[in-house]
Amino acid sequence: MSGNSFHLEIGMDELEIHLHTMPFAAVFFNGQGHIVEANAILLQATGHTYEEIKQKTYQDLFVTKDSFEGWLSYCNIMRERFSQTPRSLLRLKSGGTCMCDLMIYRGNGEDAIHYIILPGIQEAQGQSTFPFIYQQIVREVNLGIILLNKEARILEISNKACTILGVRKTEIINKKIEEAFPGMGEEQGFISSSLLSGVTVSDKPYSWNNGEQRFELIVDSDVFRDAEGQIKGGYYIFKNITNMRSLEEKIERSDRLAMIGQIAAGTAHEIRNPLTSINGFLQMMRESLEEAGMQKEKSYTDIMLIEIKRINDLVSEFLLLSKQKEIQYKLVDIEQVMLEILPIIKNEALLQGIEIKVQQEVPLPLIIGDRELLKQVFLNISKNGIEAMGGKGQLTVRIASNQGNLEITIHDSGPGIPPYLADKIFEPFFTTKENGTGLGLPVCQKIIHDMGGSIRISSKGFGTTFHVILPSC
Repeated sequence: MSGNSFHLEIGMDELEIHLHTMPFAAVFFNGQGHIVEANAILLQATGHTYEEIKQKTYQDLFVTKDSFEGWLSYCNIMRERFSQTPRSLLRLKSGGTCMCDLMIYRGNGEDAIHYIILPGIQEAQGQSTFPFIYQQIVREVNLGIILLNKEARILEISNKACTILGVRKTEIINKKIEEAFPGMGEEQGFISSSLLSGVTVSDKPYSWNNGEQRFELIVDSDVFRDAEGQIKGGYYIFKNITNMRSLEEKIERSDRLAMIGQIAAGTAHEIRNPLTSINGFLQMMRESLEEAGMQKEKSYTDIMLIEIKRINDLVSEFLLLSKQKEIQYKLVDIEQVMLEILPIIKNEALLQGIEIKVQQEVPLPLIIGDRELLKQVFLNISKNGIEAMGGKGQLTVRIASNQGNLEITIHDSGPGIPPYLADKIFEPFFTTKENGTGLGLPVCQKIIHDMGGSIRISSKGFGTTFHVILPSC
């Protein structure tokens, strides 16, 4: 077959990438003339689905009675002897045909792939290709776009839509909605054949999970009508607003924290002044009861003093949610901070039967922050992890430099956090503990945010990991 086509010196992986990024219709044949791969533009032009086209041969796709070798030889003679671009009739699923130019390339190897490009498919019998500029817009635009014909078959889908929906373009072109997205029920109203009955939406929010990632979308849809007003197709356009929605949630959470902080700042003294008096008189009463040998009554005062301390601690946490005080941030060696709190964490873990493992890179960059507040954050997260494991497991603390930042991860091997609770754990007063206040993690989040960092969690299967990112110097 040498001499019957241009030779390719690149590998199969590169060929496939080229095939699917080619702005023209293109197809791979093996040495026997069976279709190995085809791109979405060829599917659009012929009307076949990906599964259908993979069952075809060269004679199913082109009008010829010659053998595959003979047909390729004829194309080669047209190009070399007569200096003409080889042409052939392309068979369409509708039964029609379409005249097209051919560019034929042959790969290396005994059973080499024949790569055929159709650079200009002409309009024929009601079939037309999408203009090149339109194809480029659909490929590059940062919107999800889906075009349907009147039978609810997918005529075109943008690359962004494929990413959001978790599909390959070649696998859904020319398929009906129900076949392309079998898991998407009519009740969702998002990409359904009900559109062609006139059920359209405008600026409607949807949440979509493609199995790997969750997206927040704003969706518009409408129908195409002919001059007589008959529906001939429809379209969906959707925008990924996940980051925007996340930003709105952060602003709402920040506003709630600010409100709590304002309330705390205004009422802290009003609460603490009477508590101080009560605390002082109770300590005097406790001493008098002890001197009188009234141990039972003394135990009551002990309980009251513990509860007063708990109220005081709660007020202190409230105050941390208010506007940042005049704190002088300094250069902090995070390794030294961890060395100072590790004995406390290890003692707590020992009491609970938990193993502690520490991993860190050397050297570590310095950060700008408040060492005491950082201690509070890491102690709080570590304590939560130890309590979550219920007396068995391992707490792993890892410190590393990551793309110009310092990342501290604290992982516990507990049962993990259910997905429906993961977004709530930083909300004030939300807690799963019987005696928890629900303020520990919101306070930690505020401390880290005030230092220009971020804090997030991940929980897959068993275990929960807190990621604390701080900008390094």
